[in-house]
Amino acid sequence: RMLMPLAMILFVLFQDHAKGHLQLSNVRLQAVMPMFWVLFPMMLAGSGILTETPFRAMKGTHASMYFTLSLPISRLRLLVARTAFGMFEMTCTVVFICSVAAIAFPEVRQHISLADGSRFVATTVLCNFAVFALATLFSTLLDQQWQVLATSASFFGARWLLGENWLLFRAMGQASPLVTHTMPWLAIGLSMGLAAVFFTISARVVETRQF
Repeated sequence: RMLMPLAMILFVLFQDHAKGHLQLSNVRLQAVMPMFWVLFPMMLAGSGILTETPFRAMKGTHASMYFTLSLPISRLRLLVARTAFGMFEMTCTVVFICSVAAIAFPEVRQHISLADGSRFVATTVLCNFAVFALATLFSTLLDQQWQVLATSASFFGARWLLGENWLLFRAMGQASPLVTHTMPWLAIGLSMGLAAVFFTISARVVETRQF
C-alpha cells in the first residue's frame, strides 16, 4: 500500500525534473501534488480493529479477527495502537519523499529553504490527519474492499464541490509553506478538528459494534 503512491509521486517529480518543469511556480505541479499526498492516508489507514488481508481486498471479516478480539486488550486500545502506527508510517513516508526530492533535485535545494521544507512536511502530515481519520472511520463501517473507495469518493467529492476554496488541498499545493512561507493554521485547525470528530465516531462504533 505504501509503494504504489510512493512510486506515483516520485514518477511525477522525476518527469517534471527531466522536462525542466520542477519549479514552485508550476501551477500544474501545485494542483496535482495534493492529490497524490492524500493517497497515503487513504492507503495506510489500515482496517481499524479488523484483520487486513495482505494480498487482496476482502469482503466480510477475516477469521483471525475473532482471535484478536479475544485477546486481553480493549477494542479502543487496539484501534488507537493501529491508528498511531499508521500515522507514523504516513509521516515517515512524507519525510522520505521530501528528503529524496531535496537530495535528487538541485532546483529544490536552490529554491526551498530548510525552514520552508520543514513547514511543508508538517503541513502535509497535519492536513492528512483528516483524511486518515476519515479512512479509519470507514474501516469500522465497511468491508476492506470499500474502505479506500468510500474515502476517495468523500474527499475528492468535497474537492469537486468546494473547488479552489477547499483549504486542505490549497494548504498542500497553491497555499503551501513553499509558496507563502507561513504555516496555513486555518487548514491545519480544520484538519485536526475533523480528525478528532472522525476518530471519536470511530471509537464509538468500535466499542458498540457486534461481530
